[in-house]
Order: sequence, then C-alpha cells, then structure tokens
Amino acid sequence: MEEQEKVELKLNLSEPFLYDGEEITELDLSGLFHLNGMDMCELDRHMIRLGYTGSNPEITRQYAMLVAAKINHKPMDFCNRMKARDSVRLRSMVTAFFYARG
Repeated sequence: MEEQEKVELKLNLSEPFLYDGEEITELDLSGLFHLNGMDMCELDRHMIRLGYTGSNPEITRQYAMLVAAKINHKPMDFCNRMKARDSVRLRSMVTAFFYARG
C-alpha cells in the first residue's frame, strides 16, 4: 500500500451545513492525493473568473473551498454555506497538504 493511501484526510465539521438537501458533517479530503497539474490550472482559472488577481491562490480560503468541491465531485459552490471556523480549518488543511514537506 502506498503511503498516501494510508493517510486519511477528513475534516470533521464543527457544525454541519446543508447542501442540496443533504446534511454535510465532514469533508473527505483524500482526493487531494489525486489532483494533477491540469486540475490545479482549472482551479486557477476559476479563481481568476471570481476576480482573484493575487499570487499564490492556493493559500486562500476560496481556493481551499473550490478544491474541496472538486475532489468531492460537487459544484463549485458546495462549501459556501460552511461555518467560518470550518472554512479556516479547511484552508489550513489544504494549504498544509500543498506545502508540507514529506
């Protein structure tokens, strides 16, 4: 078994949110391991369409929310109703995944 398959990346939400009538209590982030460069470019283009003009979009909360939607095969507005505290925790987890050494 590969190292990445051993790691479970889940964000247990402090407060569930509803999306399309479904109660979301956690976000499975294990799909981060399967993203590729093309996926990242697609997310970058989406950020530009949203008006982002800075550098390093991958460290933003919006980017983390878009990543979570993509890897969970949901529309890009999937995480918009999550609580602020959970969005901060999501950003931290996604940023750590991209920048942590290992």
